[in-house]
Amino acid sequence: MAKIKMLVIPSDRSGCGKFRSVDPHVYIQEHYGDEFDIDIVYSMPNQNLEEFFKPYDIVHIHKQLDKECKIVDLLKFLGKKVIIDVDDNFYLGNDHPMSFTAKKEKWHEPIINHLKRADCVTTTTPIFADFIKKYNKNVMVFPNAVDPTESQFAVSKNPPADDRLRVGIICGSSHLKDLELLNGIASQVDTSKVQFVLCGFDTRGNRTIYHQDTGEVERREIYPYESVWCDYEKIFTNNYKNVSKEHYDFLMKYISNVDDPFTNEPYRRMWTRDIKNYATHYQNVDVLLAPLKENDFNKMKSQLKEVECGFTDTAFIAQNFGAYTIDLVPMIEKGGKVNENGTALLVDSSKNHKQWAKYINKLANDREMLKRLQDNLSKFVRENYSLEKICKDRVEFYKKLVEN
Repeated sequence: MAKIKMLVIPSDRSGCGKFRSVDPHVYIQEHYGDEFDIDIVYSMPNQNLEEFFKPYDIVHIHKQLDKECKIVDLLKFLGKKVIIDVDDNFYLGNDHPMSFTAKKEKWHEPIINHLKRADCVTTTTPIFADFIKKYNKNVMVFPNAVDPTESQFAVSKNPPADDRLRVGIICGSSHLKDLELLNGIASQVDTSKVQFVLCGFDTRGNRTIYHQDTGEVERREIYPYESVWCDYEKIFTNNYKNVSKEHYDFLMKYISNVDDPFTNEPYRRMWTRDIKNYATHYQNVDVLLAPLKENDFNKMKSQLKEVECGFTDTAFIAQNFGAYTIDLVPMIEKGGKVNENGTALLVDSSKNHKQWAKYINKLANDREMLKRLQDNLSKFVRENYSLEKICKDRVEFYKKLVEN
């Protein structure tokens, strides 16, 4: 049988592109090279598209290509199998920082039009798959997965400077509404036993100012203190009340890419790292927090943080919502009963005001429970979310797609 020729077109060179387009198909090329021949490209040629697409059996596209869907229409005319992959809800809702622009420019429309034209849609969870079926009935779920041999996931924990429980927050710049669920947490935990570690701190960005009197538009780089990461930092420092004067003076210098040397205080700032190194943040994190405000955008998110925690031996405290309800087992059940086989601690949205801090304090005082959570989640994730397992499922699906 001839090799299946496949073209993969990521939407970016990092982030979503890594987990949804690049990593799985690099793995398939390396481990199934006798059956597949895969090319990964980031842009289309300006001419002779028919000739460019001619060798391929399958074209895998993340989200969309052109607003008018001309390329997908050409692919269908040429008889190519088209897969559209989506991993985030294309309706951003009202809580996302890009919500206004997305609605105004109708970002969702070209994505939906791509979905409707595809032979198949792939996505991250059965929750999102059910939603997508309104636009295309043929939807396959391939969760985000990790290669445990990748260097950033094969690191061990750094020893803590003291005996504090290191509680990490590893997220992007669009999560302010989620992290605001934790307002007050820095005054509720035992600061002699807990250290919040804010990972991914970044002061880059631009601000657009509209002058209504003149109609002029001014664009400038933001000042460090205008970054949303400073809003995050205020949450986890109790508006800087929990840091020493020396530490505060250091933080206010915003020395980029210099990790916080104040390792034995209730808070530590860790600067952003690129996509090939971001998971090394877990070296300094014992338990990760994943708060999610209940809305339709967050409901469709993947369980990537669960997976990352499992592969880095990190305990997980997550919102009892969306993807975290799929297969996580709460170690502390309703009524306070302990399930020794639990894989996470799950916080009900009605208890955001107290349960996050309660669980953090519990783990700070019960290191045996912390270790059980780390071990249980690691075992479960390694059995179910390895790149090897998920790619095996992908390969079988791709073969059947070409046969039909």
